[in-house]
Amino acid sequence: MEIPYYPGCTLKVKATALEQSTVAAFAALNVSLKELPRWTCCGAVYPLMGTRIAGLAAPIRILREAKLMGSDTMVTACAFCFNVLKRANRDIAADPLCKRRINAYLADDVRVDEATNEKIMQWPEYAGEDDVKVLHLLELLRDRVGFGKLSAAVKKPLRGLRVAPYYGCTLLRPKEIALDDPEQPVIMHDLLRSLGAEPVDFPFLNECCASFLSLAKPETALRPSYQIVSSAEAEGAQVLAVTCPLCYYNMESRQSEIREQYPDFKGMPVFYFTELLALALGVSLDQAIGWKDHTVEVRGLLESVGLRDRDK
Repeated sequence: MEIPYYPGCTLKVKATALEQSTVAAFAALNVSLKELPRWTCCGAVYPLMGTRIAGLAAPIRILREAKLMGSDTMVTACAFCFNVLKRANRDIAADPLCKRRINAYLADDVRVDEATNEKIMQWPEYAGEDDVKVLHLLELLRDRVGFGKLSAAVKKPLRGLRVAPYYGCTLLRPKEIALDDPEQPVIMHDLLRSLGAEPVDFPFLNECCASFLSLAKPETALRPSYQIVSSAEAEGAQVLAVTCPLCYYNMESRQSEIREQYPDFKGMPVFYFTELLALALGVSLDQAIGWKDHTVEVRGLLESVGLRDRDK
């Protein structure tokens, strides 16, 4: 299976563990994620000013690239990218005027023919969801690979690992683009079960981690992260699994800051779900785990559940 893949900016710079584990895991599943040849930032946050279509230029240009690759589907690993691309795709499909305006806006966009290196001015019109569907990697695993087939491909089951699946907000809101039930999502639970892990329900699994508030008011943003991680720990989880680079930053990279503000905070290891996926599929530790992205020690935990050789 080959499918166009949009990595997004953060995976190339700050969230390299998500990119590395994604590529390794899907290669182990014989799924070829073909990176778009020409992509830009999607904008990170969906533009809400409906009267101005310039904010749609970036996501629609990206989706047009996927169409030019001859595919009716494109996948992404980042929750924010998924949210922006899915909403842009849906909105222009539902609004004929918006569709005409954004296509007119991008009519003079220049692309380069990879075979001849010549500039091409004429773009095909892009129609939204009728042309290309946007899938998050979780949907690709559920709907195209199948959790049953995935379970059969597991080489190193995550037995004994109690994992709290943290969904956050951008995969589930607004409900029109949600990849699962916004209030009672199960897709990550089912994924974890297929990998042999024990999913742990906890009250804050779909609460916002404070998102960009961590940039504007970093001290204020510590409280939601404290509540999420502590809630998972109180339910018996050993690990938190996330899909979003910003969620990872708030709840993994800032644990020492959380502990300073909340002395009772214990904390726990945080993994991208793709790292756990890669581990279960038998990918080597150095390919599966983005060591330099982890500020919370994870080696001891991996060893305790048989996922790390003692001589590594």
